[in-house]
Parts: sequence; structure tokens; C-alpha cells
Amino acid sequence: MITVVGSVREIWRYPVSSLTGESLVRAMIMKTGVAGDRTHALFEANSSNIVNPPTSKKWNIAPRLAARVGDTGIIQISSDGRLWRAFDDPSMLDELEAIFGTRMELKRYGSQVGDAIAKPRYAMQPIHLLSRQSLDALQACLPDSQIDVRRFRPNIVVDLPDLAGARPEDSLLGKEFSIGALRLRGTVRCGRCAFTTLAQQGVPEDRSVLRALIQDFEKNFGIYCEVLEPAGIAVGDTVSTPVAPEPQRPIVIVGAGQSGAMTAKALRDLGSTQSIRIFGEERHAPYERPPLSKGGDQGKGGSIGPSYVLTADKIEELKIDLNLNSRVIAVHRQTREIETQDGERHPYARLVLATGGSARRLRGLERGHGRVHVIRTIEDAANLNQSLQAGSTLCVLGSGWLGLEIAAAARKRLCDVTLFGRQNRVLARMVPSEVADYVAARHIAEGVKLRLGEVPTFRERPDHIEVTTASGVERAEHLVLAIGISPNDHLARAAGLNVAGGVVTDESGATSDPDIFAVGDVARQQRPGYPKGICVESWHNANEQPYSAARALLSLPAEPLTPARFWSSQYDMMIQIAGFPDANAQVVRHEGDGRPFWDFGSFAIGINRSQEVHRFAAQLALGNVEAPTRYQASSKSSAQRKGPAEGVDIGPVDAFPEGEIRRLEIDQLGAVAIVQIDQRYFAVNDRCPHAEASLSEGFIERDRIVCPLHFAEFDLQTGDPSNAPPGCGRLACYTVERRDHHLFLLF
Repeated sequence: MITVVGSVREIWRYPVSSLTGESLVRAMIMKTGVAGDRTHALFEANSSNIVNPPTSKKWNIAPRLAARVGDTGIIQISSDGRLWRAFDDPSMLDELEAIFGTRMELKRYGSQVGDAIAKPRYAMQPIHLLSRQSLDALQACLPDSQIDVRRFRPNIVVDLPDLAGARPEDSLLGKEFSIGALRLRGTVRCGRCAFTTLAQQGVPEDRSVLRALIQDFEKNFGIYCEVLEPAGIAVGDTVSTPVAPEPQRPIVIVGAGQSGAMTAKALRDLGSTQSIRIFGEERHAPYERPPLSKGGDQGKGGSIGPSYVLTADKIEELKIDLNLNSRVIAVHRQTREIETQDGERHPYARLVLATGGSARRLRGLERGHGRVHVIRTIEDAANLNQSLQAGSTLCVLGSGWLGLEIAAAARKRLCDVTLFGRQNRVLARMVPSEVADYVAARHIAEGVKLRLGEVPTFRERPDHIEVTTASGVERAEHLVLAIGISPNDHLARAAGLNVAGGVVTDESGATSDPDIFAVGDVARQQRPGYPKGICVESWHNANEQPYSAARALLSLPAEPLTPARFWSSQYDMMIQIAGFPDANAQVVRHEGDGRPFWDFGSFAIGINRSQEVHRFAAQLALGNVEAPTRYQASSKSSAQRKGPAEGVDIGPVDAFPEGEIRRLEIDQLGAVAIVQIDQRYFAVNDRCPHAEASLSEGFIERDRIVCPLHFAEFDLQTGDPSNAPPGCGRLACYTVERRDHHLFLLF
């Protein structure tokens, strides 16, 4: 059956490589592609070097020129799109010389250039086909950019409304289809193009386009096609295929925890009737974080049941397909499918990663005796709950919120509790010292032994935990590790998404792939009022972010983001925070002693002061409270101190935000690019080994820095190139060492 799936919107031809081309109403498509396409190139007359922007910045001006085939068959060139002159017109040659700073000449491929034959600078595919839907998807990623077909040099632009997905031309890969009498077969995705960021004729320079193509479109844009049966085509011709359109795919959510379930519920609340499928590894219906620490101190030995986000009846009512005991092992972005451990593949229209995080453990500690505990699952909470008997001895490692909550719950069960923390105060990186000291004093009053600034070594024995400190060996019956989580971003990492200590998302949860979102503990959010790119582990975020993601999934207008909210229950203290806290902030106003409230300007913290905290959050939502001010480093700075052993002080740690490249001028080295990735610091030579490009103008993709010209990727630790042009050398790398609050460059 022949099915019409779209129509031709534009036809383009590029008579001269590296120059902008001409839009056609109709064209003859040969086996080799559009007739007259890429037949010539500009060469430097004195050296016979071909104009090629990816190899040298001096050729970056080339795309601002346009070429067309005139009525007489002679190639014409224009610098403004209005005045066209034959390429060999003396005035045109003079203008080209003025533009490039050297005498230029136009040569047909296959002709003699100096002592050699002019050859195409790359192996051309016959037809580059791009859909209007792909252009719209890129525009959605970059609303402030000018997304113009001239950036991407397609031959045929098509509208494919009857094919599924944001990039419907991908469904034509490996398949035959027709445009009028022309028969084509989709072969491969079109590789990234070096001209996308450069100024084209009528289109400004925009480096964000390149980053979006690399991160959101798997380094591809459109597809290449083989010509099976040549024919002429015209704008308006229909695109048809013998393959019937794919049935509507479901929204798939990977992760059956709180954030995953809330995303499904939000989709239904917002009116979605599309099929929704949830895949979860556990055997339980979606539940909130295990209640041992939050609300779990219900009396001595009291049983604790889970708090379900969605009950079985509610799941059935919302018509959600819930798949428990079903671990997802891979995401196949090219076919938009997930793969489960049983080898089955399941298609998706949009994918939501709600995979959460895993509790960090101490390597080599556990010996199978059941005395080392973490808290992430219902089973974790139940096992620890059974161990917390009156009089039992417990060590807690970790002085953050979770460690303190566990200590409080254990003391209410009359356990003997010792809490160790690496920092010199509790909540050291989370709240200012006034709040931390108040909370610590309460724990001490309740009988918790706080051992701060001290991290012992532990060993699990059959009948106890051996605790070795600087002062000797101690014993405990159980140990709880509350040292944070590691985001479960392995699926995203393997799929090639932008991952940096969690899946990098915008404020709605959108990832570097427009068809994939991430929510909850696995998402490293970029949103106003938050430190740049963090994973927010809170009950409030697990409920609030899914609604932002659901609105984006349904293409609904975004609503104003609510202020960050956190809470922690310890003994009879309800600790509540409105706004994102800064541990170094100075208090603006303090009220009360037994029920204190602290106003830090951009955030507030109250203990049993719900009304005041809610009032502050309301003011924050109205914009009546200023956002926190943070140190902003200059894009360029000079090293101030140097010593052969000490290295060069390159500035405070805060001057190098996560994932941003900073360019420094070092007297002994020249320009150096510095970047922080997941609290690791890297330094490399700022000059690309292959081309005249500043790597600080490129971007980071996982643990690699990407050249902004030809997109070679260099390992930040070794300097080894990948996806690089032939002959591209290794990048020089240097050591960055952190000392207190400053970084030093060693070379």
C-alpha cells in the first residue's frame, strides 16, 4: 500500500562547496544528487589551498557568500544576496581578494589545480534530506536562535506530518520512498556540519546551535539518501512510502518510584489520554522514600508501612500500564525503544527517566553479616527497623540530613548512637552555622555522641562492627551509611545523553534529547535560584518537578516554578526551608530560641515555624526576595603566584562553575582551558592540535572537550583525540590540584 506521508517544502543546490547555495522551485535529481550541486570550489590562487572553514578560521567568511547557477549556466557569486556577478568577473575577483586577503580562483572538481587534481574535500552523499519537524524541534531547544535551513545545507526539505517523532525522517532509514517519480532510499544519518555555528548569508553566527546538535541530535541532523531512480522534483510534490504510518507510541517512564509515579499522575491530571507505561525494578507499587527517617519513629519497635504514591486501584483508574520486577537495561535512541532484562524491546514516543539514585557504600566493607545498612528501599528500612532495639549500639556515618534523621529515630528507640562526620559541623554544606549548631545541640541533648571531623575505618564482623579511630578500636552492633547517593544515570550515559553527576536537564526536565526527560534524584537540574546543575534530593522536588516535565511533554505552557522547599523531622523538630540554602550566607533576621526562625535574605529556615516559612515561600514566589548572590569569575584572568613546586595559583574554587570552560592566560604556557566536572578539575591547552580553534569556545561532552570547528573530541585526562580528522594530534593536559579554597595548576 502506498501512503502519502508528506510533501516537499524546499529544494537547495550548492554549486560551490563552503558557500551558501540557492533555493530552487524544481530540480533534476541524478544518481549523483541534485544536478549542478557541489561541482566547484574556491581555491587560494598562490598556494592552491581549498577554502575549508573547519581547518582554518581565515575561511570562516566563506559561508557569508552565496553561489548560484545563472541562466547561461555560468556560476555567479554574491556577497549580499542582491548583486550577482560571474565568478570570473574582474570586479568579483577583486572583491573576493578583499574579503579573503588573498587572490582566489574558482575551479571545477576534477580539473587541474597547481600540480594536482581538485578533489572534493569530503566524500559526498547524493541527497541530504531534512524535515521541517527536525528544524522545529531544534528551534524548540533554542528558542532564542535563528534556525534557518541555510545553516544545515540540505538538498530537500520535507514536511512529514504523518510520520512519528520529532525527527520523522529517521523512520525512512533503510526504507524506500518516493517523491513524485523520484525513488530514494534512506541510508545513514547526516553527520554534524562544521558550518552550523558560522554566520551564513542572512543568518548570524550562533555557537549554541552546534552544542544542541551534538547533545540533542546525536551529532546528526537529517538523513542521507541513495538515489534509486532519477527524476525531476518540484516544491509541493508528495512524499510517499509503501510503509504504513507507525501506530501511536506510548509515553514510557523508567522508574516506579515517587517521581516516576507523580509524572504519570501529572500527565493524567493535565488531560493526557496517551498510553503511559511505567517500568520499575522493585516488586512494590510506587512509594515514597522509606519512612524510617521521615515519619518512621512511631514508637519503640513500631511497625512501619510504606506510603504509596499510587495504589493499585488508582493505577487502574488512571489506566497506567505498570510493569514491576522489570529492569530496563538500555535505551535505544535511534529507534526510540527501551530494552528490558528479558531482551524485549518496547517503543516510546517520549521517555522519562526517573531512575533515582543508589546509596553510596564503602568498598570492601560488607561481609554478608547484615550489620551494615543503607536506606533507599522498603527492605532497607525494614531491616534496619528490626535492628534498632532498645540498648543496641549504632554507628551512623554521615552528618547530613539523612544521618541526623536516622540518629534521631534510633535515639527515640533508646539505642546508643554515635554519629561520625567528615566535616567539623553537621550539615556543613547545607545550612549556615547558626542552624547547624542549633540542630547539633539538640542531638547532643538527646544523647547522640557527635564525632565530627573524624572518619574511622570500619570492619564488619559476624557479631559486631569494628570501629577503628585515632584513639583506638571500638565496637558497635550496627552501622548505617548515610553518605549520599549516586544518581542512577547509567542508562542515560550509555545512550549518549549529557550526563555530569546526574542527567543534565533544563528547568522542565528536558535532557539533551528532545524526546527524553529526567525527573527526581537522577536529574541534574538547571533552574533559576538553584546552584548550577545539581541533583535535588527532596520530597518536594519529587512531587513538583514531574508536573513541570508533564507540561513540557504535553507542549503546554510552562508555569512559574515554585521556590525550593525542604523539610526534615528530627525528634519533635520540624525543620523547614524555603528557598535554596547557602551554607555561607549571613543571617538577616533571627527570631525565637525554642522555636527559632532565621531569615537569610534569599532563603529562610524555621524549626516548628511552619507559618513563617510558608509566608516567606509565598514572598519568594512573588519575587519579593532577592536571589542569592554568588561569586562570578572573569572569563579571563592571569596567574598571580608561581613556584616550581607549588605550581600556579589560578584562583578560588568558586571561579570554576560545574561544566563551564574558563580560559586563563598563563605566562609560561599561554592560553589554558580549565573545567570542573563532578568536582574534578581539568586543564588543557586552549588551542586545538588540528585547527586554529580555541577549545574554550567549544563545549564539554562527558569527560571530553569538543573543538568548536571540526568537532574532534579530546579526553580531558589523556588528551587522546576521537572523532577527529586524520592527523589530529594529542592535546596537552595539565594537573589541577585543590588546596583549601584555591586551585593550583601544575606543569
